Amino acid sequence: MPRKKKDRALPTVTLTDREVLEAMAVRFGRKKGLNEAQKRSRRSNILNLRKMLFKEQLEFIEDDSRRKAAICSRRSGKSYAAGRYLVQEAMENDGSTCVYIARTREAAKRILWTSLKELNQKFRLGIKFNNADLIATLKNNSQILFTGANDASDVDKLRGAAFSLAVLDEAAFFNIDLKELVNEVLTPALLDMDGSLVMISTPNSACSGFFYDITEKGAYNFSIHRWTVKDNPYMRHAMRAIQQDIENGILDPNDASFKREYLGLWVRDDQEVVYSYAEHNLFEKTPDSNDWEYVLGVDLGYHDATAFVVAAWSPDHPHLYLVDEYKERRMLTSDVEDKIKRFMTDYDFTSIVMDTGGGASRMVLETFKERSRLPVKPARKTGDKVGLIKMMNSDLKGSIVKVKRGMELLEEWDRLQFNRAGTAEDRRYDNHLSDAALYAWVECRHYLYEAKVPGVVAGSEEYYKQLEDKIEQRLLDEQYQESYDKDLWGEGYNESDLWFN
Repeated sequence: MPRKKKDRALPTVTLTDREVLEAMAVRFGRKKGLNEAQKRSRRSNILNLRKMLFKEQLEFIEDDSRRKAAICSRRSGKSYAAGRYLVQEAMENDGSTCVYIARTREAAKRILWTSLKELNQKFRLGIKFNNADLIATLKNNSQILFTGANDASDVDKLRGAAFSLAVLDEAAFFNIDLKELVNEVLTPALLDMDGSLVMISTPNSACSGFFYDITEKGAYNFSIHRWTVKDNPYMRHAMRAIQQDIENGILDPNDASFKREYLGLWVRDDQEVVYSYAEHNLFEKTPDSNDWEYVLGVDLGYHDATAFVVAAWSPDHPHLYLVDEYKERRMLTSDVEDKIKRFMTDYDFTSIVMDTGGGASRMVLETFKERSRLPVKPARKTGDKVGLIKMMNSDLKGSIVKVKRGMELLEEWDRLQFNRAGTAEDRRYDNHLSDAALYAWVECRHYLYEAKVPGVVAGSEEYYKQLEDKIEQRLLDEQYQESYDKDLWGEGYNESDLWFN
């Protein structure tokens, strides 16, 4: 038989009444708040997070305003401050959710995700990282979400959430309607916790948009902060490098891009703007004509907006007029068809041109032809879109193209820029109305206009000169006829004989 093991005496553990009560409170969830040791640890972590921040960053974080914006230069430490701000907010509010929004998800990961991991390791914050969903979870169950807002589908993922802090980084360069994101998505999401909305960015070259209105025009009552790389004490080496590049002629302090990138100033660079218009291109009302011809340009989309632009031209006038527009996301084939038909009640279209760049677009066009008999045809394109844009810009510069004042198309033109190489439009900006207008412009025949020679005013010096020339010519003709010998020279030729063939 197996031998029985001898019973071993268990060690005696003595618990105080306080320890028993604390254990029961934790077990049954009756303990509220943190103990003193936990509070000291939290305060210590927050103080450590703020140690490396300089004056401008601290003033930005400590600002009690619920709506804040920072316009900064490159290497100014704006994203670094945003990271510290997010962690501090999450630590101070148990179970809260903060969100960091960059232009794309990849940009959010590149700019701040790795930096947050380094921060966690340095200060031993105990943050758990979900690399698949880009969610950082703190010990107090607060979370920091990292996401992008590249299109409407990204924005929809943010609806219905509740945030204590929302940070939009590089807010001047978002591809979507930033005002719509703020008003329709983030503002409702911040109501539950009376949360803060923070926007940070360097300036864009178009000097336009929601962030421009906030930081330059003082719109929407945001608290504005400004600082540059010069204010960052940890970037002295960068300042020396910048100065060296200036001395070597690599950087020009007078250049618009230098002022934006290194001084954080709103300076417009027309060379980067795709469509250049001025006050002389705007009109209130089209001139009179009994012979208007209308063309509808359509740029199809779904997550991106479907855009419509109506152009008008007349043989009586040398100008092309962009007179109407419409833009909407998530339009189905039937919605597009209905909108075209509604346009047709107001305009007798000579032509309807539609973008057929993709297979789905071509399918929509063929559906229209078969089902509705709409007079739709593919937009004429070339392999050189930039070349077409330059030609349209030439018409804009020559005041040939006119745009109705107040059209949303103008706002799109204000923002739309070329990429750095100048080979295509920058994909960060909407170009849907712009493309629809381009298709319509290509289709119109405004260039067939021929200026009529003005008549001579009766009684003027030119009038009497022409009258004298006619009298002189008639006398010469009569004199010629009287002296002409038919027997010698024959019947001669009529003027009509000169064109006989």
